[in-house]
Amino acid sequence: MPTRLILAILCALVPAFGQELPRNREFLTDYEIEVLRDSQELDKRMSAYTKFAALRLELIEQALAEEEAGRGAKIHRSLTEYSSIIQAVDDVIDDALLRNKQLDGALQVLFKAEQVFAARLAAIAGTDADDAWRYEFVLEDAIGITDDSLDLLAEDLGARKRTVVLQEESEKRRQKERMAPERRKEVERASEQEAAEQAERQRKRPSLLRPGEKLGGNR
Repeated sequence: MPTRLILAILCALVPAFGQELPRNREFLTDYEIEVLRDSQELDKRMSAYTKFAALRLELIEQALAEEEAGRGAKIHRSLTEYSSIIQAVDDVIDDALLRNKQLDGALQVLFKAEQVFAARLAAIAGTDADDAWRYEFVLEDAIGITDDSLDLLAEDLGARKRTVVLQEESEKRRQKERMAPERRKEVERASEQEAAEQAERQRKRPSLLRPGEKLGGNR
């Protein structure tokens, strides 16, 4: 789908009212969700998110180019969606690290893209618009989120993975502590059973060696 058509669709979805949007609003369009469903490969998924973020910035730049009613609310919405998209990309990366997937090439592309995003956000912040008060705080958030994401992308992957693993383990402990005692015991029994079954599967793993044969060819 051409970029201009996508932008037209997004613009049509933006309400002309002055109020800001609720925080729990879905930040992707139906079309974008379909794109992600068709982008199961990690590099394609990250590329899709990057394009979605760039579209939000383009919508903001187009809105700033002309005076119209409700412009501040539209910019507020696009900035909020942009920030959610960048955070979603970071979550994708963290999940990939937990799953031991290769990321190097995709991260370099994303890092360059976010550097451009940071420069575009700085230019937006430098725009002297009368309705800037409507979106100044979410703009600050977007700039901070982008800076944080760039810092994470510049971080050593091994160090980032260790941090993610520790956070995951800490969250699991917190969830376990919040459980009712009976539920906690059920989870512990299930974990113990899974560990026992895994050990049994390992013990019963079929061998390609003939009876009496040992590794190294010794009989």
